[in-house]
Amino acid sequence: MDADNYQAYLDGDEYELYGGFWETSPVALEVPYDDYWYLVIDSYSGRIKYWLNGPFD
Repeated sequence: MDADNYQAYLDGDEYELYGGFWETSPVALEVPYDDYWYLVIDSYSGRIKYWLNGPFD
């Protein structure tokens, strides 16, 4: 999420996201435009394993 949508997510307001729901991994995400982005992993109460790879500023 970009900064505005992430803040809306935190506030419980309507927000737009890029991505979706996956049942398999790995998942490769591409951002639609250059900006600072927030990765939100929101799931059931079970355990989730994740890792991040890529060029980061």
